[in-house]
Amino acid sequence: MSTTRDLWKRVKDVEDRLSEIEERRNILEKELESLPSGHVESKTINGKKYYYLRYWEEGKLKSKYLGKEVEKIRKQVEKALEIKRQLSIIKDEERRLRKTLERISLALQD
Repeated sequence: MSTTRDLWKRVKDVEDRLSEIEERRNILEKELESLPSGHVESKTINGKKYYYLRYWEEGKLKSKYLGKEVEKIRKQVEKALEIKRQLSIIKDEERRLRKTLERISLALQD
């Protein structure tokens, strides 16, 4: 059987994990801001391949010619996609932890 001290330790653990998750989310969001959004697309014109970054801006699909920076941009786009996946997982965990703390708070009010 859990003692009151054990219960409060578990609450503290949840609060600590939430703080860690929030900090990690903030770091990832800042890193994502520095990376390009969109995807790399190629077009073949007269037998030559040209690469473009395709992205949405103000409701319109835009293209930016990449020139020789294609590999650098491609890696950045892939990194941005991975960060978005990580953020999705982190935000889900953050919601669960907040809901847990909210339930604890409500239970204590009774």
